Amino acid sequence: MRKRKVSGDTQENEDSWRDKRYSGQGQGHGTVRVVRVSAVVWLCLGLAVGTVCGGPWLKDFVDILRGYRWNYIDRCILETPEDTGFGVDFCRTPVNCDMCRDVDTVDEVHVDDLSVEEFEARYAYSSRPLLVRNASLTWPAMDVLNYKWLKDIYLSDPEILEKEGDECWFNRYKTPEFRNLRAVFRMPDSKAAMQYGQPWYVGWAVCHEAVAQEIHKLYNRPDFISPDSTPPKKPWIFIGTPGPGAHFHIDNVDLSSWQVQIAGVKTWYLRPPPECYWSCPGQLQTTLYPGDIIVVNTNEWFHSTKVSGSELSVVITNEYD
Repeated sequence: MRKRKVSGDTQENEDSWRDKRYSGQGQGHGTVRVVRVSAVVWLCLGLAVGTVCGGPWLKDFVDILRGYRWNYIDRCILETPEDTGFGVDFCRTPVNCDMCRDVDTVDEVHVDDLSVEEFEARYAYSSRPLLVRNASLTWPAMDVLNYKWLKDIYLSDPEILEKEGDECWFNRYKTPEFRNLRAVFRMPDSKAAMQYGQPWYVGWAVCHEAVAQEIHKLYNRPDFISPDSTPPKKPWIFIGTPGPGAHFHIDNVDLSSWQVQIAGVKTWYLRPPPECYWSCPGQLQTTLYPGDIIVVNTNEWFHSTKVSGSELSVVITNEYD
């Protein structure tokens, strides 16, 4: 007598067949595992985030947001030759933004109204920029120092221009035709007199002893700088026609400096360093006329210049301590 199959048996058989199927029994198939779609999505998202956060371009992106390139090993700000007045790579320590936090203009004072004590107390070591009017009107350089005088003394001895080295720094800025100081003094006088050609602007350190000695005879230490300060040793000369002067850059020199406008008219533009963009006011601007001196810490302020008017700009610069 045949046993009647009930519905419970049917369900039991079906469950048994399904278990065998997914366990790999019965038909020889491999194990099949079910992965949720949400798990796949989270896995892909994790890979994407990891790639973004660990990618080599993340550092570049962060540098763009900061406004400067950070050296994570030495913990300093990287400057390229394009960013520096000396045309070299160097790494500088971030500045204390107190140097510019309350500076929204370049202070201006007449030389007769500025004592040594006031200069030292307010400006000498504060990195606060200062423009001193009529500070060099009695210097012999005001009547003597020009392109022709410089050309004559540099070409007076063939050995003068032969001296080279790091101390003989030369920057042609955006004047590619002048590869060295020799080229500056071999240009035609008509070009130097701005009778033709494109604007030009150059600067150099007077590392030539004979030239430095003659230049020292033409100027004095500014009256507002302490007599106990180290006497000027190695001046810099900046000279150029009306037009663009120095591009925006920051220097890598030992001390703060003063710069006297011997001839021509030059406008200075100052910006806080990028690490202080959110702490300090924006760009500052001031214009120098013959006889004026600007005092600025060019190691902390990014700066550029523009020569205006119709005359050749001639400038002497010196550090002070």
